[in-house]
Amino acid sequence: MYTLVIYDIPDDNLRTKISDICKRFGLEALQRSAYGGRISSGIKKELVAALERIMKKNDGNVKIYSICDVDLKLLIDIGSPVFEAKGKEFLV
Repeated sequence: MYTLVIYDIPDDNLRTKISDICKRFGLEALQRSAYGGRISSGIKKELVAALERIMKKNDGNVKIYSICDVDLKLLIDIGSPVFEAKGKEFLV
């Protein structure tokens, strides 16, 4: 199953921590505040626990979606995502 994590975090440092957690658990950047990938249910449970710990006393919101293969095939992707990193723009 495909896991999608999206977040709305006002604090730059916390946003970076959320991004790092997503990467550590094998998810790839889809957009600035969106990560996705195929991970096992066990890894997903660990991901949820890590995100819950970090969000416990912080402002912001994290949403985690499970998307089945049938629905994933219905994805419509328009254009190319543009990310900013250290003052530079690059395509992913």
